[in-house]
Amino acid sequence: MERGTETVLGTLAGCGGGADSAAAIAPANTRPGGLHGEDAIWQETNCYMDLWIELLYGWGLDPRAALAFTVTQDFEGDHFTFFKYPQADIEQLYGTVVQEMAVYDTLEAHVAEQVGRGHTVLVEVDSYYLPDTRATAYRRGHVKTTIAVDRIDTAAQRLSYYHSVGYYTAEGEDYRGLLRLDPALRDNGDVLFPYAECAKRVRTPLQGAALANAVAVQMRRHLGRRPAHNPVSRWREAFGDQVGNVLARGDAYFHHYGFNLPRQLGANFEMLGHCLTWLGEHGYRVPASAIRGAATIASECKVLQFRLARAVARGRPDLCAETLDTLEAAHSEVIDGLLQSFGSIDPAHS
Repeated sequence: MERGTETVLGTLAGCGGGADSAAAIAPANTRPGGLHGEDAIWQETNCYMDLWIELLYGWGLDPRAALAFTVTQDFEGDHFTFFKYPQADIEQLYGTVVQEMAVYDTLEAHVAEQVGRGHTVLVEVDSYYLPDTRATAYRRGHVKTTIAVDRIDTAAQRLSYYHSVGYYTAEGEDYRGLLRLDPALRDNGDVLFPYAECAKRVRTPLQGAALANAVAVQMRRHLGRRPAHNPVSRWREAFGDQVGNVLARGDAYFHHYGFNLPRQLGANFEMLGHCLTWLGEHGYRVPASAIRGAATIASECKVLQFRLARAVARGRPDLCAETLDTLEAAHSEVIDGLLQSFGSIDPAHS
């Protein structure tokens, strides 16, 4: 591969667009489940999950199949587990190996090399240079996020990438900022190399019964890894102190809290609901109570977030007792129903 030429993953060669324009990733009929559809309760989950959802859609795959891991989400004391597709699950179901890249040259050189080999590069970048974040961080603040680059033209200084719920293009000054080519970034010894991963599609994805059976086994394995105690019960033990902290620190802190607790819990279980629907479509008996409970958690977390926003605006605490009651019961309903239908595999013997 020669430097200064356009490098593109063949199946997506037609994608592009202006500096802040979204391009069509795939026809609507290849996006089953509509994980980012207008009817989603949480249209965005977290940057890494949303990126992978769109990347899988872009490859013509159904991202719902690999969502069984969401049953493992726990309350971590200061946040709910920042849920991400496990690399082992991605490899088993979709034939895609994800591995950390060794970054020692310019980021541009590494991206060009890997994309030229037909791979996709997932890299942590500064949203300050991401044109699709005009409404939030673009040219306003330095916020870490992850993008997936599958097309780069080093001569024109232009790259195309998946981020959040879309597919975009960056060029010129944005390109140089993202790839740290400007002298202030390139020559600053205090700026660490970014974390980057390479996604290599090395095997044909599973299909049909083989895929469905593999997903069911993943569900059993992940149920074996579920939290020992109901995470909502553990959250409510700390909730009163956390609400007091949110009110004391104000609106900006509330947005961080809302993203890392109610949003991560609610979006996680909305994704689980999609996986359960997928399993039902592929012949597995999924209790209606589990699907209903997952939907309840997704929607009630949004209720809780609204209540907290109102509490911050009024300066009065709201312990959200009824909402937490509902969430706690729904979580137990989901896990109990899935254990009855799928059972679990002890991680030590899986």
